Amino acid sequence: MFFEQLLQYIIQKYEGQRTLFSAYHLLKGKKSGQTIQDVGLFRLQPYFQLMPKLKKEIYLEAIQSLESKKIIIVDKHQKIEVTERIDLEINFDGWHLRGKEHLFFERIQLAVQSMSNTLNQQTKFLPIVRTDEVHFFIRQYLLHIQFKEETVQQQFIQQFTQLVEEVDLSDLEKNIFVYRLTGAYQIGWTWRQLSEKLHISEIDVQLHFIHSLHKIVHFLKNVHLDLLNPLLHSIFSENVLTESTQKTIELLQNGYSMEQISQYRRLKLGTIEDHIAEYAMYDRRFDISNFVNDETVSKIKNVVLHVGNKKLKPIKEKVDEASYFQIRLVLAWMEGDSHA
Repeated sequence: MFFEQLLQYIIQKYEGQRTLFSAYHLLKGKKSGQTIQDVGLFRLQPYFQLMPKLKKEIYLEAIQSLESKKIIIVDKHQKIEVTERIDLEINFDGWHLRGKEHLFFERIQLAVQSMSNTLNQQTKFLPIVRTDEVHFFIRQYLLHIQFKEETVQQQFIQQFTQLVEEVDLSDLEKNIFVYRLTGAYQIGWTWRQLSEKLHISEIDVQLHFIHSLHKIVHFLKNVHLDLLNPLLHSIFSENVLTESTQKTIELLQNGYSMEQISQYRRLKLGTIEDHIAEYAMYDRRFDISNFVNDETVSKIKNVVLHVGNKKLKPIKEKVDEASYFQIRLVLAWMEGDSHA
């Protein structure tokens, strides 16, 4: 139900202007120009790359369920819209986490397992996390905090308890988070086990788990817990631009034209246009006058403000002299301006 509610909420935000798989690409974190631009146009930052491993069949199953309940409508052109509006109180931050909340959990999971075994005088155990990167990180972390000291062990327990108690988690989310942990004498529960215990679908268990992690990392970002704060290292993505866009903008700032960048990077001109539109959305200092004159900008803005439509074709029909790239660029720039 939670996953279906989230889909309904995302589709609602598209305002009937996108198609069947738009929400799927958003949740997966597809780095196409359309998906990235939609993130800004429809204020979808919290949900970008929220579920990078989401299977298409699970997504379609939820869509079919919403259709059967007549909550959404998909027309013959695969345009999708809601018939019922929903208000969800959720605290996701997909745009800045990009799935790295799972890396955070692997760290805290291995730290808890290591501390639990140390407290129970178990010197040898099979790590629940198998990633070399996480092993190295936690090994250095444990040495840094001097985890063998009894006072440190007690402080770790106190701070971890404070974390679980003070983060604004529902009882369901708290249970899922704790049951996923592994200690000296208990293995973390699987999605299936949690689904059976809690009587909700596996996809809902996973989504509640992600929701709890997003709340936890933001809590740790703002609260001083000296033994737990280091686990957040490099979890948040400070640069919101995609790597490919950054390369394009560097060349643009060095005087290359779009055509030259396209040839140099061996990318389609449309891809370079996507990069520029993305940059215009997330850096208000970017001057779009090099690509579209003030008069055309004014005309496009007036159409959008009076009609309230973010579809390119209707805008093109009213401002024929503007190219589709120029329309997309102005839309991106307007959305960036609205966040000022």
